[in-house]
Amino acid sequence: MRPLISAGLLAAGLALFGSLEAQPAPPASPLAGLDDYVERVRHAWRVPGIAVGIVKGDSLVYAKGFGVKRLGEPAAVTPETIFAIGSNTKSFTVTVLAMLVDDGVVRWNDRVTKWLPGFQLHDPYVTRELTVRDVLSHRAGLGRRGDALWYGTPYSRAEILERIRHLTPNAGFRTEMGYQNVMFLAAGEVAGRAAGMSYDEVVRRRIFEPLGMRNSSTSVKGLPGQSDVSTPHSIGADSVAVIPWRDIDNIAPAGSINSSIVEMAQYLRLHLGNGTVKGKRLVSATNLGVTKTPHVNTGGVGDSLTHFSSYGLGWVLLDYRGKKIAWHNGGIDGMLSEMWTVPEAGLGIVVLTNGSPHSAGPAVVWEIVDRFLVGKAAKDYLAQGLEQMKRIGEAQAAQAKQRETARVKDTRPSLGLEAYAGTFTDALYGDLSVRVEGTGLVVQYGGNRGPVDHWHYNTFRGREGGGLGAFSFLTFQVDARGRASSVDVEGLGSFRR
Repeated sequence: MRPLISAGLLAAGLALFGSLEAQPAPPASPLAGLDDYVERVRHAWRVPGIAVGIVKGDSLVYAKGFGVKRLGEPAAVTPETIFAIGSNTKSFTVTVLAMLVDDGVVRWNDRVTKWLPGFQLHDPYVTRELTVRDVLSHRAGLGRRGDALWYGTPYSRAEILERIRHLTPNAGFRTEMGYQNVMFLAAGEVAGRAAGMSYDEVVRRRIFEPLGMRNSSTSVKGLPGQSDVSTPHSIGADSVAVIPWRDIDNIAPAGSINSSIVEMAQYLRLHLGNGTVKGKRLVSATNLGVTKTPHVNTGGVGDSLTHFSSYGLGWVLLDYRGKKIAWHNGGIDGMLSEMWTVPEAGLGIVVLTNGSPHSAGPAVVWEIVDRFLVGKAAKDYLAQGLEQMKRIGEAQAAQAKQRETARVKDTRPSLGLEAYAGTFTDALYGDLSVRVEGTGLVVQYGGNRGPVDHWHYNTFRGREGGGLGAFSFLTFQVDARGRASSVDVEGLGSFRR
C-alpha cells in the first residue's frame, strides 16, 4: 500500500524542495559600480574634477568627489568642494519668487513694470504686457541674444536692464522659447524690490540660511576666503588649462551661485519634499507646482521613451519612462553642472564639474536615472556623448573650411591700420575700441580684448585664443573720406564711430 501523506507534510516537503532550488539573486544596488563609471566618464572627457550627489527620498544616499580641484595639484575634490552652478541659479530665483507669491507680495502675472517702473523693451506693447511669468519662461521674444551685454563687461545690473531696451526682438511675444539671461536678471531684481532687499540678500535669507547652505554664495568675491574651492579649467583638443573664475555678479539671478553637492542636496530635498524640509515648510506645494508646469514648448525630443519637452519656470520638463523629470543645467567658463529631479521616484541628482566643454554631466545623470528606474542603463551614455561631440567638432571644422574656401586670397586692407583705429559705439552694447599695437590691430570690448588678423578686404578675424570671446569676424565700412565709419561685429551688430 502507498502510505498516506498528510496535506501538512506535503506542503512542508514542497516548501523544503523549493528552498533547495536556485533562488534569484537579490537586485543589485543602483549604486553598485557607480564610482568606477563616474571615474571612467571623467577620464574620457579629461575633466579634472567631478562631484556627484544623489538624494533618494529625503536622504543624501551618495556624495562623492572624483579627481582634483586644480590640475597639477594633489588636493582632491570632496563632497564639500565649491563649484559654480551657472544657470541652475535660475531655479533659485524662481523659488524665491514662489515664496514671495506665497507671501502675497508678488503675483506670477504681475507686470514687470509694476516692480521696475523704468524697465523698457524695444516694443512698447511687450514692455507694457510683460509679466513675471513671461520672463521666467523665456517667452519675451528676444532669443538667446544680448549676452555680450553682461559677459566680461563692467556694466552693473541696473545698466544692463537700462540697455536691454535696444535689443530688437527676433520672435513674436509669447510665441516661442528664447533662452534669455537678461530677463532672469529682471526677475531677480523684481524679487529684491518686492522683498525690500538685494537679490543676493533675499536668496541668502529665504533659501541658503533655512537649508543650512552656509558655504553657498551668489558671488565669486568671497571665494578666496574659502578653503575647499574648485578651479575652472578649459578643455581643449590637445590640453587642459587652468583659467580664472569668471565674475558674473552683474547677471547674478541668471547664473552666479556657487555651491557644493552636499549643500545642493539640501535644495533638492526641498523640491522633492514639495517645499518642506525636516518638517518645516519653506514654500507651498502649489507654487512649486506652478514652476514645474509647462509654459512653453522646447521642441521635439526624438526618443521613444520621451514624448514631450517643455520649459516651466526655471526648469526644463520632460517625461521619461512615464515619469516626469524636472531638470536644468548650467555653465560658465570652466564649470558645468547638472541638477535633475524625478519626483515620482523621490530621486534627485546633482553633478558639478570643473572643466568645459564636455558632456560628462549628462552621461552620469542618465546612467543614474536608469539605474534607479529600471536597474541598468538603457544606453551607453558615455559613448553617445563622445559621438555627439565628435559630430559637433566635424561640423565646426566643415564650417571653418567653408569660410576659408570663401575667403578672397591675396587682398590687402583698403586703408592704413591707423584709419581703422578709434572708438565705435552701439546703443545696446556701448563702446568698442580699436587700437594699433605693433604691426596689427587690437580690439577691446568690455573685458574681452585681443588681436585681430587681416582676413580679406576690410574684414579682420579675432585670433584663436585671443580673448575676444563673443565675436570673431569684424568688417569695417569705409566712408567717402576714406575713414572707417563703422564696424560690423559678427554676432553683435554694427558699431558706429
